[in-house]
Order: sequence, then C-alpha cells, then structure tokens
Amino acid sequence: MALSGAPRRIKPFISHVGDEKSDMGSVKMGMLGSGFVVSYFHLPALMEIPKAEVVAIGSRRQAPVEELARRFGVKKTYYGDRYLERLCTDPEIDTVFICLPNFLHLEATLRAAENGKNVICEKPLGRNAEEAKAMLDAVERYGVLHGYAEDQVFSPQITRVKGMIDSGALGKVFWVRTREAHFGPHSDWFWNPELSGGGSLLDMGCHSVEVARYFIGDEPVEVMGWGATLVHTAKTRAEDNSLAVVRYQGGQIGQSENSWAAHGGLDLRYEVYGSEGAAFIDTTRDTGIRVFTVAPEEKVGYVVEKAEVGRGWMYPIWREHELYGYLHELQHFVDAFSQGKMPRETYRDGYIVNKILDAAYKSMKSGRWEKI
Repeated sequence: MALSGAPRRIKPFISHVGDEKSDMGSVKMGMLGSGFVVSYFHLPALMEIPKAEVVAIGSRRQAPVEELARRFGVKKTYYGDRYLERLCTDPEIDTVFICLPNFLHLEATLRAAENGKNVICEKPLGRNAEEAKAMLDAVERYGVLHGYAEDQVFSPQITRVKGMIDSGALGKVFWVRTREAHFGPHSDWFWNPELSGGGSLLDMGCHSVEVARYFIGDEPVEVMGWGATLVHTAKTRAEDNSLAVVRYQGGQIGQSENSWAAHGGLDLRYEVYGSEGAAFIDTTRDTGIRVFTVAPEEKVGYVVEKAEVGRGWMYPIWREHELYGYLHELQHFVDAFSQGKMPRETYRDGYIVNKILDAAYKSMKSGRWEKI
C-alpha cells in the first residue's frame, strides 16, 4: 500500500534573514533542551532572527540550562523534575521548541499542544511511526501550528539544487544517493535503543531519507533495509551502520547510507542523478577552506562537528548553523508562525519519515522489500 502525503512540488524556500514581510509580532519561544545542537546551532541561529525571541530554556539539569541562559541572554530558566510542565504552561511563551532526547518528544508535544502552544520538534519526530502518529494527532486535535525540524532540507546548497530540479535543469530525477557519517553520537542516551528508538538508521537516516524524498518529490512505496553493529559492539545493541533503499511510485530510487563508525568528522554528501544532468553536494569536505597545521590543538580551536583531531590536514567549516540549514529552517518557521501559517515541513513530514524507517527496520529482519 502506498503512503499518502507525498511532498508537494513547491519552489524551495530561500531565506532572507531579517526580511520581515509582515508587521505581526515576534515569536516568543521556549526552548526544551540544553545539548550540543541547541548550544552550537539552534540558539546561535535564533539570535540572528529579528522576530525570534527566546523567552525561556528548560531541561532537567540546572547547570547547562543556566550556562546557556547566561551565554545567550535568556531571562527564564526551568530545570528539575517539573521543567517540562512549567515551561509548557508559561503564559509568555507561544511556541515550544522540542530539542530533547527522542524518548521525550511525545510527552513534550502533548504537554505543549494541550496548553495551546505551537510546536517545533527536532528530528526524528518519534522513536517509531506509532509515536509520530500520536504526536501528529495531538497537534491536529488542539489546532496548533507545527514544524518538523529537519534542517538539511533548508540547507542553502540543497535548496539551490532543488530549485534546479524543479526548473528542469537535471531532467527527470531517477536516483538520489545521500550519506551521513561520523564516529558516534554526542550523548550516551543515543546508544540505548530503548531510549533513542534505534541506531544510525533512525538517528541519521531520518536526515538522508528526507533529503532524498525532498529531491525526488514523489510518493515512497517500499524499502529495502540493512543494518549491523560492526564497530561499537561494546557500546550498543543498535546498528552502527545502515543502508536504506527507498523505491518511489514513479520508480525512482533514494539510497541512504548512514554510519556511526566512520572516522574523519561529520561527512554529509548528496548526489542527484537525472535524465539530463547530475548534481553533487559535499557540505563538510568541500568547504572552500583547506588547512594544514602542526600547532597545538588548543590553538586551532573548533574545526567541524565531531572532528576527531585538530592537527594535520583539515577542512574547517564556517557558520555551521547556516550551512547545515538550521538558520534558514528556523527563519522559515518563525516567519510562518508569526503570520499564523503552517510551515512547509510539518509533523506530517516527520510521520512519513518514521513510516519509511519503520519499514526499513522491518526489512532488516525479513531480508525483503517491505511496503511503507
């Protein structure tokens, strides 16, 4: 059975940060989460968006919450056992941004939606399609605006290629290959599949599968999946390497490669093949900068997400929060919410991604193509 809700053929969003097209007020946001992505990507991006006002930060542990509030000038903090409830009932907040571990996404969405808050949820939407559907049902039941924070479909390189696809520059797209790889996640909870929902397929495949779907622009119908724990056997029972091949209604193929076991820092690559052309994107290797150094690493500083060394040949990235898509994604969400409109990437898109990945996990066990 084919999956309903294929992506619309739309012009890709190009962000103009600070371009206020409406005289409506700012979006008053409560941030749930205090981890790496929040501190390095989400909050730096939000600080550059005039209509975005981060009212509060909430997470279980006090120290990181207060440190982020100090660094970014956020006036309210919530921590301890009731942080989630207290932030979601704060009358000054109109939008809750969920950047918590995967096992808390459902609870946070329910809390926010039942209190009439618009919501943005970091990927993956749920640990599985059942959780994602419950989240989608909740935001629709309470009538709140909802955004699925898949940053990569807002990346400047990806939206540029999408524009070329839509203009016919590549002809009919028939194959998309996407790859995301590094040597393992930021936080310990990722390694526990009961908490995270899965391994590299869920954590990274949610990105690579959705980018392929965005480029192809058709309805996914079946998937073949593979996964194995090849390197981190002492850390996890989840797959640290995975593949998903998604077949679409028109016969197109989306090929997703994902690894928690690849040395060399974050590796983001995309290849698009069409009947009249091809496109290649290498976000983290083709940065325009090459550096060789034997200086002490403390002099080199930050190079790229999940870099393992700071000496020798390196490809330092610049403005990661922009190149990965976070800035343009959040600009779009803020613009849409400030105008009372639904954004182009919603909880329904997140639910579709979870459906695809559930079928891929089923295929891992069956060894067959599985319907989505």
